[in-house]
Amino acid sequence: MYRVIIVEDDPEIARTTKSYVEKHPDFQVKAIFSNGQEALNNIWLSPVDLIVLDLYMPQMNGKEFLYRLRKENFQVDVIVVTAANDAENIREVLPFGVVDYLLKPFEAARFAEALERFSQRHQIISAISGLDQERIDVVFSDPAAGESAARRARLEEKGLKPLPYQALLDFLEAHRGERFPAEALAEAAGLSKVSVRRYLSEMIEAREIASDVDIRAGSRPTMVYRRTEEDAP
Repeated sequence: MYRVIIVEDDPEIARTTKSYVEKHPDFQVKAIFSNGQEALNNIWLSPVDLIVLDLYMPQMNGKEFLYRLRKENFQVDVIVVTAANDAENIREVLPFGVVDYLLKPFEAARFAEALERFSQRHQIISAISGLDQERIDVVFSDPAAGESAARRARLEEKGLKPLPYQALLDFLEAHRGERFPAEALAEAAGLSKVSVRRYLSEMIEAREIASDVDIRAGSRPTMVYRRTEEDAP
């Protein structure tokens, strides 16, 4: 269960956000705060996994809160929800580890996508160990950032979901040069073997990964998968 707090000074928006979060059984809203100072005080006593944060609030606004959060070395993801759509605000919050940025008024479907991205990223990180900073950055990158509209349409037409597809691709990218059987990839991504094989087949067709047969003495030949040396055009 992911522990969530909402930092929002508008009571109606806070209630709506809470209802969106609690539509997902893996997330639970632990508290709602009307300013950053109250939220920061609470995190010292009750650590959380995810913060849904407004930028403009009294006493301590969202930007100050983010600065204090990272200065105190709290390891928690943040989704920003705000009416601020200017480039300056986005540039200012990105260095503080914001994992998503939603414009008010946001739709339930878009918020659900943000939660799914968070959950998928969290599962991948939990399944991997021993990465250097560069590879960790790859895993934490936005799964949808580099996804073209054509790819999304192609996947949905075949009954595949873009987020698990990108999560698998990110995992192989983070381990570029290594080869994995489908079973290991299924475990890392939290998917069934049948589902993983469908995604892998699609990646091979798109030339984003390659497959080989691993033949070892005394063992059955096993199909293994790796990231291609160059991305498909």
